[in-house]
Amino acid sequence: MTEMNLGNRTVGSIDSRLKRLEGHDTRCPECSLTPSEHGRPVAVYPSEAEPDKGFKGDTSERCGRCGRFLYTVIRVVRDPPTLHEGEGSAVAR
Repeated sequence: MTEMNLGNRTVGSIDSRLKRLEGHDTRCPECSLTPSEHGRPVAVYPSEAEPDKGFKGDTSERCGRCGRFLYTVIRVVRDPPTLHEGEGSAVAR
């Protein structure tokens, strides 16, 4: 990287200055996420179907310092079981 000395001030290259301004590769000291990273992935199941499975915390929780979401939510949705011919009521297809 090229630097120029202008009197008492050192001016870095435009690229390095832009990266600092945009926050590239700077980790938050509280949550350890960079601006380009997503929060930790967590699975959430419909509560009535499988209440004992999945993440139990607050999925909308944010870092107190940088405001990023701490979790990336994956909602697990399962199709209801289909009835085969001869097993109860008919299923339209």
